[in-house]
Amino acid sequence: MTTEHPPNTIWFLEGFSKEDDFLRTQHPISAEQIITLREVIVPDEDDPWMIYGYNVPLSVWPTVDAILHCGPPDPTLDYQTCAYADE
Repeated sequence: MTTEHPPNTIWFLEGFSKEDDFLRTQHPISAEQIITLREVIVPDEDDPWMIYGYNVPLSVWPTVDAILHCGPPDPTLDYQTCAYADE
């Protein structure tokens, strides 16, 4: 695995509703948190820095919260890790 993360990458945890497109929440994720989070949410082999979006099941939420300090989940939302390049 490359030890340096992709430059200008912004990661976040996104909560979203499948019924209401306007109901969304985001929580930032640092590069250091991604390193720990990928032990819980295992990325694809070709995606060590979790650039692709990954589902975050509520069953692992206590561990995710311990890493991200994001608080309790909203049970009406689905959650994914997300990333984009900030220019």
